[in-house]
Amino acid sequence: MHDKLGELKQSLLELDIVLDVKLNPNLHDREIRLDNGWVIKIGRGLDFYQKPNSWFKIGASDLSLRKCLETKVDIFKVF
Repeated sequence: MHDKLGELKQSLLELDIVLDVKLNPNLHDREIRLDNGWVIKIGRGLDFYQKPNSWFKIGASDLSLRKCLETKVDIFKVF
């Protein structure tokens, strides 16, 4: 996982975007903090798509066609 995040960090740096990742193994919720004060919290992380009944069905590889698990996303600004 750290290798993939390193690749993403390098790719974003080419667009003048700095990615700073801090992992906490005791925390389940995911949060994205932007440098303009906005915070995006995703209750179940990014794993919110339901597993298809079969990997050979329509939508198995297209996430826009997959059903989602219920999740809560909070977006707020810290002043």
